Amino acid sequence: MQGSIIGSFRKYYREIRGVIDLFESAGIFILSPKKSQVINPDEEFILLESDDLNYSPVEIQLIAFHRILRSSFVYTFCPNGYIGRTTAYEIGRVVERKIKLFFSEAPKDLPIFLPQNSIWSPKDFSKYFLTNGKLPETLEAGSKALSEKLHNDLFLGKYQD
Repeated sequence: MQGSIIGSFRKYYREIRGVIDLFESAGIFILSPKKSQVINPDEEFILLESDDLNYSPVEIQLIAFHRILRSSFVYTFCPNGYIGRTTAYEIGRVVERKIKLFFSEAPKDLPIFLPQNSIWSPKDFSKYFLTNGKLPETLEAGSKALSEKLHNDLFLGKYQD
């Protein structure tokens, strides 16, 4: 099983490294981020020692996306619901690709549907995987029904100005 962990590296990379250790000890291979050290903690876009500094921040983000979008799942580490702009963008791309998405806590300021059973502490998530040898199931029935209703209402012209 291979996954990626996203979240605010500027605020929480040290903790994210701990999550990487926890998941890897449960047998989950983490594609992104690579366990490393932050080399520019005061900058807006965080660089890691493992990043190839011959690339621009845009290229480094594209490389990270390549790893994230090859993942079987993505785990969002978001203490107190904080995710930040880049993580919000990553979540949008992950949802678009229908990659299983889990959260350490419910995100704030992100109006997306959270399937039941998608919020797991890192410890409980790794314990579940270690015990069951698979990812937790998430339930999305409400999301599908809502999407169909919105599509039908849009088709009927209910949302036109």
